[in-house]
Amino acid sequence: MSIIQCNNESALPGFIMSGPATSRLRGSTLHTVISTEDVAPPDGLAYLREAALREIVPTELYGDRNTGFWGKIAVGDLGVVTIERTATGSTARRGVSRGAELIRRSDPELYHVVFHERASTMLMCDQRQTRFRPGDICLGNSSVPYEAWWESGVGRYLALHIPRKLLPAAPAVTRDLFGARLSGRSGVGALLRSFATQTARDLSGYTPSDAIRVSTMLVDLTAALIAHEMETTDALPTESGRQVLYLQIQGFIQQRLGEPGLAPAMIAEAHHISVRTLHRLFEARGCTVMDWIRTRRLDRCRHDLADPALADRPIRAIAARWGFAVQPHFSRAFQSAYGMSPSEYRRFFFPRHGVLSQGRAPESD
Repeated sequence: MSIIQCNNESALPGFIMSGPATSRLRGSTLHTVISTEDVAPPDGLAYLREAALREIVPTELYGDRNTGFWGKIAVGDLGVVTIERTATGSTARRGVSRGAELIRRSDPELYHVVFHERASTMLMCDQRQTRFRPGDICLGNSSVPYEAWWESGVGRYLALHIPRKLLPAAPAVTRDLFGARLSGRSGVGALLRSFATQTARDLSGYTPSDAIRVSTMLVDLTAALIAHEMETTDALPTESGRQVLYLQIQGFIQQRLGEPGLAPAMIAEAHHISVRTLHRLFEARGCTVMDWIRTRRLDRCRHDLADPALADRPIRAIAARWGFAVQPHFSRAFQSAYGMSPSEYRRFFFPRHGVLSQGRAPESD
């Protein structure tokens, strides 16, 4: 999780978890931002180690300098997501770590989604050791310590770096997934892996508006993978009937998010259960009915605020579209969920791309 700066650009060290630059790369292509090609072979590892310890997300690299270590990193900016492709190699074991002291020094609050393309990697995270092979996905967090190492040979990885505020899943639950081996061969994981790989190949073809939409899709697919893994972990065979009912209710709510009158009594009546049973169904999964509704509504609003086609639509209209009748209530809920106001969130996407209409006064929340 280290950002390495070279010739006023930024990149990451040879392993899988890192972060975007403080000054993001412009344009929609992958730029090679660091390479050991011009460094004498014995000095390649030292070159990367020194840079890694200096940067915004400092990490500690280790290995034998006399093993022909080499590394090459390419980074591209896509809306709110940074895409990184990394290749490293040596004739012996090498590794990287990020401990509590380095986290205290600097933490940009990022999630890292890493797709393993070549080589086997060992990762120690939260006292759990996991081996990753090609086709596996790893979820990382710049706030969580880790140590990783890999044996001789070539390793190749593709990674997405996403601001944590854009994925407001319950931290205590999500943390169970950090360092766990997630499959990129089937289901949601395969969809995310395929889409991320194709996105990295096609970066040069995206307009600024495309970049915003595609980066939002990557964030959404990452959220879907996290939700899938959390549901898989939590689901118990003995409650399969309750799980089916829970999913049916979720679908019912999703179709009616724009109705201001959506409430527990209405939902319970539609499913022929008591309000008390409805509350128990959601509480067993760590949330209340209204919390779940509010989260889904906020997510829909988040989508609309990041949609270039809706850049001129007033925030109050977006809030009303998804069931928030009182804008101050919406603004407080949005601030609590995402760490910024709706207007700040919209500016997070658009100012640098020039998508918003020129001459329009900044919108207040």
